[in-house]
Amino acid sequence: MNTSSPDTPKRISSWRILGYAIGEGATSITIGGISNFALLYYTSVLGLGAGMAGLALSVSVFWDAVTDPVMGHVSDNTRSRWGRRLPYVLLGGLLLAPAFFSIWILPAGTWPVWMLFTLALLANLMVRTASTIFGIPYVAMGFELCQGYEDRSRLQGIRNAFFMVVNLVFGGLAWSLFFRDRTGPNGARVDGTAFADNYVTMGAVLSATVVVLVLLCVWLNRDMARDNRGEQLEGNSVSGFWADFTKILSDRLAWYVFAFFAIALFGMLFVSQLQMLVYVFFMEFRPQEKTVVHGGGMIAAGLGCLFQTWLTDRYDKKTAGYIGMIFGFCGGVLLLLVFIMMGLSPRAVWPMAGIDVPVGLSTFALGQWAWWFGASMLGPISMSMVADLSEIRYLRSGTRMDGGYSSVFSFLQKAAMSLGLLLSGWLIATTGIVSGADTQSPEAVRRIAMITFAIGPVLMVLSYFVLRRYPVTRESLRAMEEDARQSSSS
Repeated sequence: MNTSSPDTPKRISSWRILGYAIGEGATSITIGGISNFALLYYTSVLGLGAGMAGLALSVSVFWDAVTDPVMGHVSDNTRSRWGRRLPYVLLGGLLLAPAFFSIWILPAGTWPVWMLFTLALLANLMVRTASTIFGIPYVAMGFELCQGYEDRSRLQGIRNAFFMVVNLVFGGLAWSLFFRDRTGPNGARVDGTAFADNYVTMGAVLSATVVVLVLLCVWLNRDMARDNRGEQLEGNSVSGFWADFTKILSDRLAWYVFAFFAIALFGMLFVSQLQMLVYVFFMEFRPQEKTVVHGGGMIAAGLGCLFQTWLTDRYDKKTAGYIGMIFGFCGGVLLLLVFIMMGLSPRAVWPMAGIDVPVGLSTFALGQWAWWFGASMLGPISMSMVADLSEIRYLRSGTRMDGGYSSVFSFLQKAAMSLGLLLSGWLIATTGIVSGADTQSPEAVRRIAMITFAIGPVLMVLSYFVLRRYPVTRESLRAMEEDARQSSSS
């Protein structure tokens, strides 16, 4: 019988949560930068085929996934003067910056394909290793900071919103900050993403920003550096790791969350990878238009993260998830209907009241923004559900496994990402998109757009059928907490 006595947790201020969320900026810059620009860099600058580029990204993410549960076990069982989380947050965060910079200084030119692939793989493996050392203890630290049902949702919402704010500044605005178009020898416009030096500049600026954000996060959360050398822990061992890992994998409730988010994640990953090619070849965006559409999508995603906290407070996490799926589904279907089925020209302009209205751009932006507004709600919802499940494990056993639950969730999430990146490269290859080419065939461009618009809504529908089976609600969790209190009293 559990003898723990869970007290009603004190509500955490939003300012305190924001001080924690600053650390998410380091992840936003590195992982978001790779997600937004690595595939373009490898195919347009280095000349790697889309399949090879997707394989390099996929293998590194799989490595990240495999090492996450190990890092979770190590963090849970660490004794130090500064606690079990913060030392790893500092170390991993500072390693993250130079590893990220190494991605964007690969030698462009007539290098053998196998060497370019090897260098790209090694650079991404370094990034993912540092990301694991930093990220798993960082997420677990958030579990420890907020232990109430609603506070978990608020923390994940603010954390993910901050992710999007940083991604907006250094991702959405990157087109104007780092990738301005140039004029070619014949006077023609050349897209800024075709020049290697632009990526080097971006990598240097973003790496320096990562260092600043990590140091600020550690300073603002120094109260979490509590000496735990006197705690009785199981210790780090292979048998202990395997025991923790199998306990979490045997949690039936966890699999509902893992499966629903993995399916939705496939949709988000496919759209994020393929939409860059849609920007360049289907919509033929100028840098300012990319900034407006991509940056607007990040703003919409950040608002979605915050909106789900209100929905969770007012209704519940499952209801918030359903609403997010509806927004995402409608956004993708709108683009599919208008551009593919109805044949609206991406550059269509309609004169209205003496003003040329860019209908093609406006419609695309609306669909993209609706998609990311809804899809972004699912990440913080699923992570707060995992925190709930860690709390349930504690109520039943009296043992804290926050690092374990966060790391196994991350493991399965990144395993899905690894497969998704591999499939993204394969999808691009099957459409007929030619790596390094300035122009693409109309058939290939139409196919890449159709796949990008359709795949998100399809996966949202599949994700819904998994989420509806998840049984934990606010009321059921509070009933468990009350049972634990009564058991403790008796």
